[in-house]
Amino acid sequence: MGAPEDHAPTSNDADPDETFTLEIASLSNGRDGLGRHDGKVIFVPGVAPGDRVRSRITESHGSYARATMVELLEAGAAHRTPPCPWVAACGGCAWQQVAYAAQLEAKTQNVRDALARIGGVHAERELAIVPAPDEWSYRRRIRLHVDAGRVGYRAARSRRLVEIETCGVATPVIAALIAPLRTLVPQLRTRLTSAELIANGADGAVLLLTARDAFRPRDGSTLRAFLAEHATVAGVRLRGHGWQRSVGDVRVAVYPEPTEPPILQTAGAFSQVNADANHQLVAAVVAMARPATTAVDLFCGTGNLSLPLARAGLAVQGFDRDRTAIAAARGSAKHAHLGARTRFAVHDAIDALGKLEGSPDLVVLDPPRGGAPDVARKLGRMRPPRVLYVSCDPATLARDAKTLAAAGYRIDRVQPIDLFPQTEHVETILEAALTGP
Repeated sequence: MGAPEDHAPTSNDADPDETFTLEIASLSNGRDGLGRHDGKVIFVPGVAPGDRVRSRITESHGSYARATMVELLEAGAAHRTPPCPWVAACGGCAWQQVAYAAQLEAKTQNVRDALARIGGVHAERELAIVPAPDEWSYRRRIRLHVDAGRVGYRAARSRRLVEIETCGVATPVIAALIAPLRTLVPQLRTRLTSAELIANGADGAVLLLTARDAFRPRDGSTLRAFLAEHATVAGVRLRGHGWQRSVGDVRVAVYPEPTEPPILQTAGAFSQVNADANHQLVAAVVAMARPATTAVDLFCGTGNLSLPLARAGLAVQGFDRDRTAIAAARGSAKHAHLGARTRFAVHDAIDALGKLEGSPDLVVLDPPRGGAPDVARKLGRMRPPRVLYVSCDPATLARDAKTLAAAGYRIDRVQPIDLFPQTEHVETILEAALTGP
């Protein structure tokens, strides 16, 4: 359960000295745990289901309130001590204090609740959530904010910068580069807004820097010196409004399947942050695609799903509006000898559905967090036999599933997969099958 869209006036008149005891019943579908007090749902960060805490209201709304934990009176069975020293201030990993099994239970429940509450649907087959292979050291890409030469994450619900020295959810190669990055940033004359560290295979990395103003030529020599000193960094791309500069090799190798040829893409192209869990996601999509022989992959990006589907024997049409991503998908298909079973084109998803070759057995879509309401409506009119919808947001997935259900689809299977341990986020594959002609 997340905070409702409550437009009642907010009251911050709570007595700052007034505290109360609260039992934490569950995790919300956001960052917080929740309990009930005086008829209101109370959202509290930094807690676990079963905790008994002394709390203080910080915001009061019509039907809910936000509170802070003053004291942990009794830890529940799901509570553990977070290993990260910055967890209380950093906005990145809100569930570190929750045992991993309880995180998985909460994510499963959040997907189920969203489908029922928002979509008015339920899955005929709800498959058990797939845990991440490792709940730590999994992020192959982290994005750090830069403010006046300082580097870190944002605090929760704030623009305040929290400087960090390392990150427990980043892969070892990426975590080891945070300290050198903190040294590099103040040396650059180009003013930065963010810095992204991206793993390149198992042992390398590429650095993507985003600037707020023009490139300062002297920074070229600074970046070359940085590459010479840090052998794991193959290249740096520095970009601003209308310009970009690259030093070294900024190509990134992404492996949708661990033993197959990689996708070669440039720094900045989308890829899943959890490489090992992405293998599980890809394998699940390929398995759920059977027995289709033809498929359309909307929002295909660089081919994370298209190429494995083609490798499994399907003829795949992939569409994305990002020209650079499509170029990478075409190049990777050629390199993997999949050119005969793939066709990639630059179109947004709605236009793509009007340019299909034949009638596909299956439509696969993996849209951004906001979902694809227009695409769902279009698919409802086109009525392909099956749809596989991959989503990182249960709420927008449920909204679009409701549209498909209204068009005559049944929700056959739902498969949650945990790509984001220590956070509230969950990836879900939903299969919708047409019920009639």
